[in-house]
Amino acid sequence: MTAERRVLITGASGTMGRILLDRPERQGWSYVLFDPVAPEIEGLADRGDIAVVTGDVSDAQAVASAMQGVTDVVHLGALSVEDYWEDILRVNIGGTRNLLEAAAAQGVGRFVFASSNHAVGCYTPSDAGPAGLADDAEARPDTYYGWSKAAGEDLLRLYCERTQMRGVVIRIGHCFPEPLTGPRLPFWLSPRDARALLDACLENDIAPFQTVWGSSANTRSWLSLEGGKKIGFVSADDSEQFVDRFPADSIAIDPDGPLGAHFVSVPLGVPMRTR
Repeated sequence: MTAERRVLITGASGTMGRILLDRPERQGWSYVLFDPVAPEIEGLADRGDIAVVTGDVSDAQAVASAMQGVTDVVHLGALSVEDYWEDILRVNIGGTRNLLEAAAAQGVGRFVFASSNHAVGCYTPSDAGPAGLADDAEARPDTYYGWSKAAGEDLLRLYCERTQMRGVVIRIGHCFPEPLTGPRLPFWLSPRDARALLDACLENDIAPFQTVWGSSANTRSWLSLEGGKKIGFVSADDSEQFVDRFPADSIAIDPDGPLGAHFVSVPLGVPMRTR
């Protein structure tokens, strides 16, 4: 595609947003960063390819205004752990609907939705087949938060079915510069791979609706790589390089250990975030 691309990124001040924007400017590409805490991304506002818009995804009018002239959406903004039911509905469900409504009205071509391993957090390695747990495995959320991500996946599919918009769901595993704990080694998504995966979602030929794991090609992974291959994503990294940093008992794979780890046992509707 050679046309000018203007990408709206929600939640750009978060870890993954910063990772995705940690790259040189590219000819023909510009970005609208839509985030309620714009001061945290103030340094990015100096770049000529970036416009910063302060706003909340739960504000439909603000979303519609930010969407003007946008060709593509990367929706990262959400409450990212368990929280009050009402807040999850307002931000993760209502906010996603607001974005999809505005994107459909604008005629957005592609919508990339940052889902989560917690949308399928009740699966265990015992549930994975020889090729790994399928990218589009049926939702088995571990929390209200995980449920909201599964619901967001379905919302995106609904809008893709009813419009010309193409959608990609990325079920993000563990996206940080380095794995934070031994049990997360199988699900790590490196910054380099995160950028490559997003490029594949926005630039390559894709189906009208696609679900892919947001994970590097980790030696210890029990997640499928097939979804990424279908959109031309090839991982360059492997968490095995970090194995020696963790105690041996923390890197052993429990065949009955849930993908969502401790999320499967936290109280539902009780905020995990710091207020």
